[in-house]
Amino acid sequence: METCFAESHAAAAKHNVITIEKAMGMIKRYLQLTTVMAAKQRANAHAVPRMGAKVAAGRPPSCHANIAANR
Repeated sequence: METCFAESHAAAAKHNVITIEKAMGMIKRYLQLTTVMAAKQRANAHAVPRMGAKVAAGRPPSCHANIAANR
């Protein structure tokens, strides 16, 4: 009778350990993915220059060019 309880207890303990390890692995993977995605977003944030309404309207793209054009 004692061996049955010991085996079932060992199986339950093993299951608990595996569940905790899986949860830790999922958390670690989530943190890795969020770190990588944040780094990619920061790297691509300034890669493409944004076009403003002034550029689309045919005006000079910067305030320096605008000043030079007005002189």
